[in-house]
Amino acid sequence: RIKFLMIENRLEKKFIYNEGDLSHKFFILNSMFKKTYSQRKINSIYYDTQSHKDVWDNINGFGNRKKLRIRWYNEINNSDVFFEEKKKINFVTQKVVKKIGKFQNYNELLKFLDSEKFHNSDLINKYEKNYIKTIFIQYERNYYELPNKKLRLTVDRNIKIFNQFPKNFLNLDETILELKYDLKNSDFVNNFVKEQNLNDRNKKFSKYVYSFISFNDSGLV
Repeated sequence: RIKFLMIENRLEKKFIYNEGDLSHKFFILNSMFKKTYSQRKINSIYYDTQSHKDVWDNINGFGNRKKLRIRWYNEINNSDVFFEEKKKINFVTQKVVKKIGKFQNYNELLKFLDSEKFHNSDLINKYEKNYIKTIFIQYERNYYELPNKKLRLTVDRNIKIFNQFPKNFLNLDETILELKYDLKNSDFVNNFVKEQNLNDRNKKFSKYVYSFISFNDSGLV
């Protein structure tokens, strides 16, 4: 049932825009980005140890760290669901994607994720035994690319974080722009960011970590 799809290595830069700040729309327009896909709703269930090791590795800025998640797009409704391992190896982001199957609805997916078949599979079993579901994150994503193909851009907004889907959720007000590019295009992208005066907005940002902190601050965890 589990099917390996891809390994992708890339660099990423993230830029944070607060609610009501629409300057990112002018940036996209002025920079000649072209839309490449229709807007999609992204759904992710994150896994971590009971002591939240992956969160703390990120907060502490460790050079080698990872995130594990289940992901699907729009409504499940018998569509593909994927297992993703996203590693940070110094400055390079590596994403490994495997398809775990099609599921009719969210309850059917949860039943599979709670099954021995999933927990004994190589997806989770190769990590520590105590990995558990932690946070469900959902947001809208739009996709863009420069005509020269050297730089991709995603825009994430309407971010919702759930302690127990579909209830107990918080809304995050931020809009997240993310530049994604190959290592060979680093000089081009660095110059592009400088020319667009984006350096002051370039921040380390993880939706998973930010969601974890927000839930703790809210008392919902």
